[in-house]
Amino acid sequence: MKTRYIVLSSIVAALYVVLTVGLAPFSYGPIQFRVSEILKVFVLFNPFLVVGIGIGTFFANLLSPNVGPLELIWMPFTDMAGGLIAWAIYHYILRNRLAVVPMAIYAFTTGAAVGLMLVLLSGENFWMLTLPIIISEAIILVPGSPIILFIIKMLNARGIDMRMDSHIN
Repeated sequence: MKTRYIVLSSIVAALYVVLTVGLAPFSYGPIQFRVSEILKVFVLFNPFLVVGIGIGTFFANLLSPNVGPLELIWMPFTDMAGGLIAWAIYHYILRNRLAVVPMAIYAFTTGAAVGLMLVLLSGENFWMLTLPIIISEAIILVPGSPIILFIIKMLNARGIDMRMDSHIN
């Protein structure tokens, strides 16, 4: 793995933790609104950044009121898997167009994973717990896509490339 990928993943992980913990009242619980989830859009351009999302999720979840194996293993794993699915859809099906579609799918995979975890912890109705999470994820990821695309363009203009090597893209 290139040093660049490790550094970028570390930056994403650190930003994810800071944004999640810094906005803690909204970041945890059955109705959550993690602003840090906007960072997931970066995985569309570099699938190695799912590692940063997974690590960030792990450390942010250490402060969760539901901290346990599900928060520390299940959620980072599902965040990384959802990111790889979104990346594959964006690159191989949509040919680098319509970033909102894979982000909507990513919102669904994250919401379903959180909902399943909360059902296992509380025994409540799956859809009652899952729908608010999917909606909050979609509110962040779908409109967040153009914002992150703009940030990536600004970074590229300053010589900072978030994408994988061009021979892989």
